[in-house]
Amino acid sequence: MRISLRLLISASVVFGFASAGQGADDIPTLDVRPFMTGQAPQGLGGPTPPSATEQSERAARAASAPEKQSAINGTLYAVVAPTYNNPNATLSYIRLFNGAAGPSNFSITIVGSPTGRNYGTASIQVGRSASPQYSLTQILQNGNAGALTGGDTSYSLYIQNPDAMSGYQHVTYNAVSKFFENASVCTSLLNQAVAANSSSAVLINVHTSRIAEYPSQVEIHNFWNVAVTYRVTLLDSDTGTVRGTVNVLTAPNASYSIPMVSLESQSGWSPTASQFHANLVVTDPSGGPPYNMLGQSIINQQLAASINMSTTCAVNSSTSTYAGGPGLNGY
Repeated sequence: MRISLRLLISASVVFGFASAGQGADDIPTLDVRPFMTGQAPQGLGGPTPPSATEQSERAARAASAPEKQSAINGTLYAVVAPTYNNPNATLSYIRLFNGAAGPSNFSITIVGSPTGRNYGTASIQVGRSASPQYSLTQILQNGNAGALTGGDTSYSLYIQNPDAMSGYQHVTYNAVSKFFENASVCTSLLNQAVAANSSSAVLINVHTSRIAEYPSQVEIHNFWNVAVTYRVTLLDSDTGTVRGTVNVLTAPNASYSIPMVSLESQSGWSPTASQFHANLVVTDPSGGPPYNMLGQSIINQQLAASINMSTTCAVNSSTSTYAGGPGLNGY
């Protein structure tokens, strides 16, 4: 278990040059100075963009990386294993993110371990910019998967989705210890795929203020050597509906840890009793290259621990890098 982690996960996040336009419009700006956690000495140079050769080598490594499972049919899958299926102890939850412009279909093949037995396939449609959460129990029911048999001791999930910006997160929750954990293990990160197709980065299923016992913090580090204004769009994770927008002005080479409740308040969103999770789309309106790090953590007050929840996986490996241009789905 990872206790007291406040690390920022570098996920090829797309931000960049000082933003213009949106910072001057009617979107409210959050004063993040109280949330600054550190700043590098002034005068540091900006990062050196990767050369064309380096980008080509990265793309080649990514293209050769996806899992391949001959026990099914040899096509490519994103694999979630092991999973946990004890509602009275540790239970797995899968969050499915759709970065496409319209609804997107996920196919999840349920495989027994260690035999490789195929127990069925779940089919789940997810709306634009949404990332609904499903327990392993719900996925098994959707796929009409029976009980483990023939020596199998757990289920593995093989996820497919043709959309370039489809992603997932595997999290666990122990009902006895009240412990959350991000159990995601990735071949490719979601924000690598997002960076290859937009000028945005995303955090999915951030706890809203409705989960007051486990509040979320959003961590941003601007490693460019000029101030950058980010446009942060808050969406309901279940539906992908936009609930608010706020500008965040960050100083050069500075780090911030921003309570989710502050982003809600400044954007004018008061989550309802059923709005437990939010997706955050963070965009440099100038369309600049990726010069930022983005993360999220949960404060488990009962355990007096901070749990890093940043890692989110891409279903497909990205074959390009740093697209720039418009934000994800226009945000």
